[in-house]
Amino acid sequence: MALVRDSAWRRKRLLVLCYHGVSQHDEHEWSPQLYVSPAHLRQRLTFLRDGGYVILRLADAMRHLADGTLPHRSVVLTFDDGTIDFERSALPLLREFNAPVTLYLTTFYSVAKLPVFDTMLAYVLWCGRSNAVPGFRLDGVSLPLHSKDEHALRRTWRAVYDAVLRDDLNAHARDQVIARVAAAMGVDYAQITARATLQIMSPEIVRTLPQELVDVQLHTHRHRMPLNEGEFMRELIDNDRVIRSARGNDVVLDQFCYPSGLYHKQALGWLREHGVRFATTCETDLISRRTDPLLLPRYVDSMEKSAISFESWTTGFAALLPRSSGADQIALAGEDRSFRNPWKRMRATPSVRSST
Repeated sequence: MALVRDSAWRRKRLLVLCYHGVSQHDEHEWSPQLYVSPAHLRQRLTFLRDGGYVILRLADAMRHLADGTLPHRSVVLTFDDGTIDFERSALPLLREFNAPVTLYLTTFYSVAKLPVFDTMLAYVLWCGRSNAVPGFRLDGVSLPLHSKDEHALRRTWRAVYDAVLRDDLNAHARDQVIARVAAAMGVDYAQITARATLQIMSPEIVRTLPQELVDVQLHTHRHRMPLNEGEFMRELIDNDRVIRSARGNDVVLDQFCYPSGLYHKQALGWLREHGVRFATTCETDLISRRTDPLLLPRYVDSMEKSAISFESWTTGFAALLPRSSGADQIALAGEDRSFRNPWKRMRATPSVRSST
């Protein structure tokens, strides 16, 4: 793999790494696809440092790539969503290793200052999985709180989620539903919220992130990809507004991350109209000068990715191997998705009723 890493071929290519959450408590045990432990992130950063990799901001890396001046062993670090654990668990490590990142911030829950509903509901059900609850009534509807296995937890999650959607509850009412579920399952919700688990950084926290290390960029306001142009542009405009309120009106917002890594063809034109130059997916590959700048692939790291997998992608060796359409890739979406599986990845609820 060292031969590929140091080759002229690899020097003409860029690897973008993707992270979501870095645990404050046991989140990586709940969702090892979504969360990594601080120890895991430290191991990755140590590997990059000891291996002589150059960590660049995405905009700088793309400029060097276009100019043919990309440093040897170039990588980019990106973090999606902007949960509070980024500031508490990831940022100290990024400071220690002097590793710049691009942070894609979704902003509805940043303003609401509440836990992300659907992922928090999944987390609470997981926390109470050892407590058997014969039944639970939500607004007159009996909902079984199964806790025997993951499939039962998913069914319970869906039943509660559908009931909340049916009643079109606002963000605060949804949070009260989670509190009721937690109480029924013997879960200390006050303790969870005190840790700010699954909460997005507020504008006040985003304002304090060091400019020299953290480049905050667009990720939609409500973490969704509407097929309607007007609705999509509203997502960008609302997202833009909140980020500028935190980072300053002169900040350059020309980068975008597709929520859940899902996109549709119409969105590319709409992004260009908004002035977006670079957009990242969750498809796995290296970036070359021929890559569409609005369809940039990334390696999504997780607790389930081995050290060998990580090394093979950083060196570029894995990109030379034949690949199927499964293991490391997330398929592109030809349609809007109103639901992202909370057991695998995080999203902010797309249909939240609010004036934000």
